[in-house]
Amino acid sequence: MPAPELVVGLAGRIGSGKSVAGRYIARKYGGEIFRFSDVLSDILRRLGLECSRENYINLGSILRHGFGNGVIAEALRMDILRSGARVAVVDGVRYPEEVEMVRSFENSLIIYIHAEEGVRYRRTVERGEKAEAGESYEQFLLHDSAETERMLSEVRRMADAVIDNSGSVEELYARLDERMKLTLGR
Repeated sequence: MPAPELVVGLAGRIGSGKSVAGRYIARKYGGEIFRFSDVLSDILRRLGLECSRENYINLGSILRHGFGNGVIAEALRMDILRSGARVAVVDGVRYPEEVEMVRSFENSLIIYIHAEEGVRYRRTVERGEKAEAGESYEQFLLHDSAETERMLSEVRRMADAVIDNSGSVEELYARLDERMKLTLGR
């Protein structure tokens, strides 16, 4: 299978809008979405464990410590190559090794999605994924400072673009379109 025409890596803190951005890019530009958490979900399901944020964090930490920081990124890279996707959207880039994996493709783009803390908390509770629906603000802050989130400042510095997503979804889409047009040259 040929490599994708473009690999877009999306980074940002919890609730910033990475998944909304990823779904939009995939829909508008004919892409397929890939998540590092998909690799972890496969393992958790095989072990009969809940796919919760806590378990993602623990398993990711165990795998990185036991097999190296790039182990999950390499598994996802192989998924992307096997997929035959024209545009691959990688949702949830959190580590420099994951940035490197995205950049290992000939044509790549790293977008960091930013949103204010209060906006992110509200979105997280409203979406209710990964057992977050009843999460207190204190629990949100705890997850926001977890090991998986600690390298995001460095990832932000490595990004090709930082897009603010504290406003409406239409504003996010317009900013994404601007960046995609610059990257694709159309």
